[in-house]
Amino acid sequence: MNERQLNLNQPAKDMGPNELKAYAELGQKQHDEANRELERRWRSYDDMLPKDEFVSIIDKNER
Repeated sequence: MNERQLNLNQPAKDMGPNELKAYAELGQKQHDEANRELERRWRSYDDMLPKDEFVSIIDKNER
């Protein structure tokens, strides 16, 4: 199924099960993409920062 067949721009309360699943997957993809970009930027400073583990500012409240 592609986005054109599903209306992901409506309120979640009006979505059907397939739309809710696609909406959740889209959110997870965007979350993962943002984390990859943050880590890429963190790694670009490897020679200037301490050798600490990358901790996402998006997920740090979940730890």
